[in-house]
Amino acid sequence: MSRVVFYFLLVGLYILSFCAASQIDSLKEQIFYLKQRIKEKRTKLYYQNLRKKEIERQLNQTWKEITEIEYKIYLTKKRKTEITNKLKATSSQIDDIKKKMATINNILENKMINFLKYNIDFMVVLFTAKSPDIFLDCSYILRESIKADIQLMIALNNQRRMLIEKNQELIELNKELRSIENKLQNQKQYYNSILAKRQKLLRKYQEEIEKTKGDIEYYESIQREKYEELQRYIARNLSRNRVYRSGKFLWPTTSTVITSYFGYRVHPIWGTTRFHSGIDIGAPHGAPIYAAADGVVIFSGWYYGYGYTVIIDHGSGISTLYAHCSSLSVYRGQAVYRGQVIARVGSTGNSTGPHLHFEVLINGRPVNPLNYL
Repeated sequence: MSRVVFYFLLVGLYILSFCAASQIDSLKEQIFYLKQRIKEKRTKLYYQNLRKKEIERQLNQTWKEITEIEYKIYLTKKRKTEITNKLKATSSQIDDIKKKMATINNILENKMINFLKYNIDFMVVLFTAKSPDIFLDCSYILRESIKADIQLMIALNNQRRMLIEKNQELIELNKELRSIENKLQNQKQYYNSILAKRQKLLRKYQEEIEKTKGDIEYYESIQREKYEELQRYIARNLSRNRVYRSGKFLWPTTSTVITSYFGYRVHPIWGTTRFHSGIDIGAPHGAPIYAAADGVVIFSGWYYGYGYTVIIDHGSGISTLYAHCSSLSVYRGQAVYRGQVIARVGSTGNSTGPHLHFEVLINGRPVNPLNYL
């Protein structure tokens, strides 16, 4: 009878061990699948960020071009104001020229009238002069009168030419300004349309990036749950034959500076409020990490965002976790003693600098480590 019982016990243990191995393999497969999805999403996020940066660069260039065009429009408007002022001054000059022309015309008309009125008598006097002196005087007066008329005619022509030039100058300047202003306004509209398209594209990429980040966070949360489930499963199955009797844990490294406590906090990388399942102890890169108590290593390797990690089972469902290590000194299944160097401080995984992330777990669930140290 005892042999039959013993046989059934062996079969039961075999079945239990097979089921345990099967469950562990299943969890590992799920974790591997999630790890692949996270890797794919991170690659996608990398290229999305590259495209976003390129659009941002193009946006900055577009803003620069628009600013340059607006400055040219400002200069054109300033020039237009100068031309307007010049137009007023030229209009005033034109009025003066017209007045001078009117005066010259009046003088010439009066001289012509007087010449026609007095020309015969003057010529009679000139050619009937009784002395050479009178003849010379008359001829001098006639000559000077003709010279004065010629000067008036030249001045009149000069004023007319100046008037034509001023009017033509104003016409050309206004035409040039209208052309420049229209060209600049068209350029501004063109770049504003490009700006609107690029801003729309940037918003699109930003939305895609946020969605990808959400996917990564979703897969990471599931992966974290699977890791914790695997850890709890291992802890339950390996700890049932060991009893923890060592009292308080040993402080796990040389530094005593706590940079982040157990509980909810704003994540230093993701910027979101998350539960921090242990304490962070700031320490130099390569500082020794000690086993907090006697136990058996149930995990030694790369562990999700924890980077290189060691997990030690101490019995009675109690385990400790040491994360972000730069190097590992123990292997899975190895028995370790309290104070043994099991790893070195690093900054692997999701980390902003060298430190030790230390956790205490009861049946795979994290508790405040400070209650056990």
